[in-house]
Amino acid sequence: MKQKSVTLIIAISLLGTIVGAGIFGLPAVFSQIGILGGTILFAAVLFVVVVLNHLYIDIIYSVRGSHRLPGYMDKILGRKAYWVAIAGMIGKTSGTLLAYVILGGTFLQMLAQGLGNNYPIWMWTILFWGVGSLIVFYGIKVVSEIEGELTWLLIGFMLFTAVILFPFINWNAFTLIHIDGFVGSIGIIFFSTTAMTVLPDLKDIAKRRQNDFRLGTTYAVLGAGLLSWMFGVVIASVYPNVSSVADIQNAFPKIFWWLIPLVGLLAVSTSFLTFTQALKNLLHIDLKIKRTPAWIISVVTPILLFAVVSQNFLQTIGFVGGVLTTLNGFMICLAAYKVLNKPQKVKNWIDHVLHREPKPGERSYWAWRYIPIPIALALSLVIIEHLITIF
Repeated sequence: MKQKSVTLIIAISLLGTIVGAGIFGLPAVFSQIGILGGTILFAAVLFVVVVLNHLYIDIIYSVRGSHRLPGYMDKILGRKAYWVAIAGMIGKTSGTLLAYVILGGTFLQMLAQGLGNNYPIWMWTILFWGVGSLIVFYGIKVVSEIEGELTWLLIGFMLFTAVILFPFINWNAFTLIHIDGFVGSIGIIFFSTTAMTVLPDLKDIAKRRQNDFRLGTTYAVLGAGLLSWMFGVVIASVYPNVSSVADIQNAFPKIFWWLIPLVGLLAVSTSFLTFTQALKNLLHIDLKIKRTPAWIISVVTPILLFAVVSQNFLQTIGFVGGVLTTLNGFMICLAAYKVLNKPQKVKNWIDHVLHREPKPGERSYWAWRYIPIPIALALSLVIIEHLITIF
C-alpha cells in the first residue's frame, strides 16, 4: 500500500465519522455569536481537536495491543482513570442518543407538517425511537452497509446548500461578533467536529505509519471542519435568526421545504442506530452485562432522558460536547503528558557526557511534550463554565 493511499484512506474514514447530525446545530451558533465571532471560535476549537487527535495517537502507539479509551487510561493512569473513562463514554453515548432522538422527532414533525399533519413532537419522537430500537434488536447489518453512502449524501447536501443559497448571502453579516453565548457554542462545535473514539480502530489501517496516521486525521478534521463551517455560515448569513433546527428551513426557498427534514432524518437515523449499538456493546463487552439486558438499557436510556432531562437539541449537544467530550479530551491530555514525559535516563546520560546540544527537531519535540498542560487547562475551564451555567 502506497504512503499516500494510507493517508487518504484514514482521512476519508475519519471524515465520514466526523460529518454527522451535529452540523444541524451550527447555524444557531453562527446566528447567536455572529459569523466572525463564530469563525474565530470554530477555528480555535478545530485547532484543539487536531492537537487532541495527535496526542491520542501518541497514546495509541505507546501501549501494546488494541484498546479503547478506557483501556488506554487503565494502562497509563490506573484503574480509577479507567472507571472515569467508562463513565464518560456511557454518559457521552447516552447524551448523543438523546440528541439524536430529539432531532429524529423534529425532522419527522417537519415532514408531517409539510404534508398537513400537526401531531405534537413527542409522538414523532416516540415513533422514531421505537422503530430505531427494534432495528437495533434485530441487527443493523443493512444500515452498516449504507452508512458510508449516506455520509456522502450528507456531504453532497452541504455543498448543495452552499450553491443554492449563495445568491442570497448577506455579506455584511460576516463582520458580526456577539460575546454572549460563546461558552455554550463551544460545546456545540466540539460535538460537531470530534470523533476521537474511533482513532484506535484506524490504527489497523495505519499500522506502523504513524506520520501518515497523523496527517490523515489532520486532513479529515480540517476537511470536515471546512464543510461544517460553510454549512453553518451560509445558512446564518441568509437567515440570521436561527435559534432551533426547525429554523434552518426558513433559509431555503419554499420549494425545498422537504430537503432539510428528509436529508436530516436519513443522517440522524444511521447515527442513532450506530450509537445505540455502540452503547449496547459497551455494556455487554466492557461491563459484562448480558446481551438482552444490555439492549434494553441502551434503547430505554435515550427516551427516559427525553422524558425527564431535556427535549432541547442545542442544549443537549452543548452539554455533551462541552462537558463529556471535553472530559475525554482532558483524560487524553493527562495520559499523553505521562507518555511523552517518560524518563529517558540512558539518553539523558549520553547527552550529558557528550555535551550534546539538542537538534531543532528535538527542540520542537520538547515543546510538544508540554502542550498537554495548556490544552488540559483550557478544557477544564470549558467544563467548569458549562457546569456553572447549568447549576
